[in-house]
Amino acid sequence: MKNNWFDKVEVLPPYAGYPVHRGWYATRDGEDVVAYTITPKRPNGHVLFYLRGGTGRIGDVRLPRLMQFAAKGFHVVAPVYRGNHGGSGKEDFGGADLEDVLSLYDRVRRTDTFIHALGFSRGGMMALSLAAERPLTSVTSWAGVTNLEWTYEEQRSMRKMLRRMTGGDPEAARAAYVERSPLYKEWDAPTLLIHGTDDEQVRLRHATAVAERMGERAELWVVPFVHQLPFWEKWKTTDAAMDWMLANSKK
Repeated sequence: MKNNWFDKVEVLPPYAGYPVHRGWYATRDGEDVVAYTITPKRPNGHVLFYLRGGTGRIGDVRLPRLMQFAAKGFHVVAPVYRGNHGGSGKEDFGGADLEDVLSLYDRVRRTDTFIHALGFSRGGMMALSLAAERPLTSVTSWAGVTNLEWTYEEQRSMRKMLRRMTGGDPEAARAAYVERSPLYKEWDAPTLLIHGTDDEQVRLRHATAVAERMGERAELWVVPFVHQLPFWEKWKTTDAAMDWMLANSKK
């Protein structure tokens, strides 16, 4: 655990023998945000930003998930975004909350060179947007949102929230939807896209559109599942994704 990543650090009970910390850090726009870290027992010299999905407690950070990355040697950093776990500010969705990731990245970058990002669902949008703003060793979007207008179409339950955060629907506030959508951004990091064929929450088109635009610069893994994979498939796919990260960091 590197204390200079945070302004305040709390030691939590170890998880499966791995040291766990909760840290608070100030963003450039003045919010105090919470992040969790797990320190590997056998470090591989790489940091992994795990960018959660969902909002509030839905899709929250889970220590068993972080532990799998630490077991591979990654020092795991997982921000929970503004407005969560006692942090200040209001929940957003690919807008002001991107600063939570950028501010933490800049702190980590002071001490570490090999930095990867893996984001799930909403976190996929955050990971790819981070790659468009900062250099990453690799970036992985797993069932990630890449076009917020499509999310508005696909998820009726999210429409009220998205209108509040963006200022309207995709027709009335198109600029805000485009600004938050990685599909319209550019980045250089090696890119892995993982998506389920039967995902009804974030449709497969979010991944295939990015893969088509990036061509050989991106690798697409299409799996025969819905938004959430069965436990053992998720574990196996995660292990393969970490191997991919390490292999691509040598290029």
